[in-house]
Amino acid sequence: MTDVHQKKAVNNTNTMNTIAAGIAGVVVGGAAVATAMVMSDKKNQKKVGNAIADAKEKVTQFIDTVKSQPIVEKSTQKMEEIVADTKQKAAVKV
Repeated sequence: MTDVHQKKAVNNTNTMNTIAAGIAGVVVGGAAVATAMVMSDKKNQKKVGNAIADAKEKVTQFIDTVKSQPIVEKSTQKMEEIVADTKQKAAVKV
């Protein structure tokens, strides 16, 4: 294959990348415009704010619940024991 053919092959892939980037730009731009239109309404802003606050509260409650369960503490201790045993076994083999 000559250099001319190799350059054409490279140019063809760049064309596809350019088209894909253009399509992605149109999609992202459209989403940005749609979001801006929805968020321009004060009622929608309040709904989004309430949804975010509610999600944050639920996540915080879930994390607190998981942390308070004794099974998490036992699992942590068990994992520490496994790591220590593995380190000892690895040290003996070396």
